[in-house]
Amino acid sequence: MAYTGQSESPDVFHKWVAINLISGALRRKAFYDMGYFLVYPNMYIVLVAPAGRCKKSTAMRMGRSVLDKVPDIEWSVDSITRERLIQDLSQAFKDGQSAMTSHNSEFASLLTSSGMDMVVFLTDIFDCPTEWTHKTKSGGTNKIKSPYLNLLGATTPDWIATAMPLDTIGIGLTSRIVFVYSNNPRVRPPRPKLNNAQKQLHPMLIHDLTSIAQISGEYVMDADCETVYDNWYESRIQDPNPTGDPRLAGYFERKPIHLIKLMMVLAASKSDDLTMTTEHFHEAHEYLKEIEEDLPNVFANVGKNPLNKDIEDIMATVMSHEDGFTRDELISRFKHSVRIEELNEVMDTLIAMNKILFDPTTRKYRRI
Repeated sequence: MAYTGQSESPDVFHKWVAINLISGALRRKAFYDMGYFLVYPNMYIVLVAPAGRCKKSTAMRMGRSVLDKVPDIEWSVDSITRERLIQDLSQAFKDGQSAMTSHNSEFASLLTSSGMDMVVFLTDIFDCPTEWTHKTKSGGTNKIKSPYLNLLGATTPDWIATAMPLDTIGIGLTSRIVFVYSNNPRVRPPRPKLNNAQKQLHPMLIHDLTSIAQISGEYVMDADCETVYDNWYESRIQDPNPTGDPRLAGYFERKPIHLIKLMMVLAASKSDDLTMTTEHFHEAHEYLKEIEEDLPNVFANVGKNPLNKDIEDIMATVMSHEDGFTRDELISRFKHSVRIEELNEVMDTLIAMNKILFDPTTRKYRRI
């Protein structure tokens, strides 16, 4: 965080890029035993912000410049089809694992390159099975031994709404992704310059990641951590999704796995000890809680209502100005996206949702 201090990208983006780097360094050599299966520290992380906001790709490039210098890290190409990704993973087998990190500044291109075939493959491979086998159209067989895919991508809420049907949100692949949303870039100099201390941090980060890459073995929770984790897990069984939003149900069902993966990453960031403590639990829980507050913004435009995106856009506009807007002003602002009758429907909906009110004195719609 100190090294990236001059970047306009939000803190939360740099934080999760760093998490991805540690997951990429750990690879399949570290794990947590869940009895019936093993949990590995690979993560699918997608940075989400409106187009042109928050410099998502910049944050990713800054992270890659660190992990790129760690020996034996395998990378996928930036734009890749499912067939090429399968081939690269199968050829990456070394030291008992087929481990690879994939950074995609346009997450949309990764999914659209092979359509649902890519979605299914990424879903299958997330849990790092002992072996993954695929029969090709020509009758051959592609086999990936001990796969480990660590993914970082970037996209926009509009693309999610356009390319991901409602019935795919919250299940399958999307429940395995940690979506990190922000719409607020940091205020930084237009021409950032690193001070001497920041310049010295870059090789230090590479050195630390190289050390983390040597960690190998089974992570365990100490007794206090086991108690805290068990109590948390049991407390959420009856109501795992506190938001009530069905689009987020899949993520919250899978949250315990995300939490354990993140605990391993945080433990690795601090020491070579393979013991996870209550400190790691609480820190991981806070990291997830922070991104969960903005999860509804990731899927704000997803839904069956064709006016859903317009509702969100117009609400954001009205809420951003304390004095509000007249109907004529809103018509002028949104004439490119909604007809007059649709605008009337949007305003009625927002009033019914208790998001805005109509002031008969000023003839303006404004926030409550």
